[in-house]
Amino acid sequence: MAKAVMESFPLIPNVNFECSKKYMKRERRELALEILEASVFDEHTYCAMCAALRPPGSPITDWVQCDDCERWYHAQCLAMDSRDFKKAETGYWNCPLCK
Repeated sequence: MAKAVMESFPLIPNVNFECSKKYMKRERRELALEILEASVFDEHTYCAMCAALRPPGSPITDWVQCDDCERWYHAQCLAMDSRDFKKAETGYWNCPLCK
């Protein structure tokens, strides 16, 4: 998968940045989003965490969509229990990248 990402994402990111925690957090988030946007899988049909249609070893799949970036995630890949999944399913939910 790393080879596919590098072939789809040939640009070398700008690594000139401050050292503050706030700035580094923002830079990591922006880089992660840029890599995801250039990725080879379709974010509307594949999990943004594992890049698969179903989580490994699981015949039943619960999906949750981020209300900001609109990417889909398997509840299992996010280690969500049923209570957290119900809250995400019925309320406003942000994925780990958008938090």
